[in-house]
Amino acid sequence: MKKKVLLFGYSRANLGDDLFVYILAKRYEEITFYIHIKDEKFKKPFKNLLNVECLDTDRDVQLINLEDFDAFIYIGGSIFMESDYSKGEVLEFTKLAKKCKENNKPLFYMTCNFGPYYTKEYVENARKLFELCEGVCFRDKASYNLFSDIKNVSYAPDVVLSYDFSNLMKRKSFRSVGISVIDLEIRDKLKKKEAIYNDYIKRIIVKFAKRGYRVNLISFCAEENDEKAIEKIMTLVPEKYKNRIKTIQYTGDLEEFIKKYSQMKYMVCTRFHSMILSILMGQKIYNLAYNQKTNNALNDLGVELKIDNIDKIEYDIRLKTKDFKKLKKKKIKELQKEAQNQFAAFEKWMNKN
Repeated sequence: MKKKVLLFGYSRANLGDDLFVYILAKRYEEITFYIHIKDEKFKKPFKNLLNVECLDTDRDVQLINLEDFDAFIYIGGSIFMESDYSKGEVLEFTKLAKKCKENNKPLFYMTCNFGPYYTKEYVENARKLFELCEGVCFRDKASYNLFSDIKNVSYAPDVVLSYDFSNLMKRKSFRSVGISVIDLEIRDKLKKKEAIYNDYIKRIIVKFAKRGYRVNLISFCAEENDEKAIEKIMTLVPEKYKNRIKTIQYTGDLEEFIKKYSQMKYMVCTRFHSMILSILMGQKIYNLAYNQKTNNALNDLGVELKIDNIDKIEYDIRLKTKDFKKLKKKKIKELQKEAQNQFAAFEKWMNKN
């Protein structure tokens, strides 16, 4: 009989989070995965995945019938940033974890990072939750080090790094650059940098357009205003360069997006999973980090790629094509192999059951 696994995650057509579900479904075709998604437009990424079922109800952790499922997985990246919401969620899932423990049902966390956090109470409450889980695998060593004394806590690179996209990759367009953008207006700590960031991106566009490059502005998540950010940036671009610019928007057709993305030779990566995808696709990368997770990931992966932090950039720009670097194939293979460990605890349980 097929195992049934209930997934928890961010289901708002964000490319990175949708990739998490896609990769799980492709890796474990013998398992049926269930996830709470009511809105039809957010179900689109999973329409062609025969082993993913969308539940047409809002998620209510306390109303879950444990008997309906064999296991539970929370797969998400920045799910432990301390806030009123995340504090409540930690307590909510601690109750679920206790029930799981009592009923011999495993709960796993995959590919998450912890923080930023501000209180000891939040850390301690999270610790109680993790101790009840069957496995918790962080994607950064800073998070792992906080909880490394818990025997079921581990580290491995981001889940997306585990996947082989070669069957979807297209030949690179020689004179092409992609730029993944975010909207700083909705990010309180970086809101004051919005004008500088948008102008900075505009200058990169002009720099490449002047040299005859095709520029692609890339939206990973409409719900988080990536498309609005593109609109704002386009108003800054001189008219004579606009015919060299296209937009690539992720609207739920995951494989089609990957095909278009893979054709870029150079990538300016603001989105975290833009960097991860560009590593896998052998693209030449320059990173613009909006929080510490990108810096942490580069350090943990042991790769040297140029990175500037958005809170430090100014109006001047000295970016050159030589600042874009790609990883050697051998290193990419090493990272793919290491990222497989994100599934280690789950597969250990699978092999026993």
